[in-house]
Amino acid sequence: MTVLVPLVVLLPLVGAALALAVPGRRRLQQGITLVALGGVVALGGILMVVVNSQGTLVMEVGGWAAPFGIALVVDRVSALMLTVSAVVLLAVFIFSTGQRLADGDEDAPVSIYYPTYLVLGAGVFNAFIAGTSSICTWDSRSCLWPATC
Repeated sequence: MTVLVPLVVLLPLVGAALALAVPGRRRLQQGITLVALGGVVALGGILMVVVNSQGTLVMEVGGWAAPFGIALVVDRVSALMLTVSAVVLLAVFIFSTGQRLADGDEDAPVSIYYPTYLVLGAGVFNAFIAGTSSICTWDSRSCLWPATC
């Protein structure tokens, strides 16, 4: 199930690339953003269930071990924070979409708003799952996640 871990960051980035590919088509960009954020909410829920049943998930990006590589770590707290932040980002997106329609200004250039929102969301999600060596002490026996030390 470690294959789900990088999808949390990749899904919004792919959504941002797709939204950038269709400039000026605001409804399509909104749909892409909605699908990407909804997918992250679903992935967050799935990760919460998986981590609760199987324990902490660790994926070393590119197969490089720490300290040279980046380890993506999902435990109960990071899965919960990931899901909560995805739900909040989705709620704010829906509000901003409704606010934009209420303003009635259809000519304003908003072709970069949705891709930027998705890239910033990917950064938030990555912050919750990026395993760093600061969680480990010098004694490897007390390391929280041995794959990251």
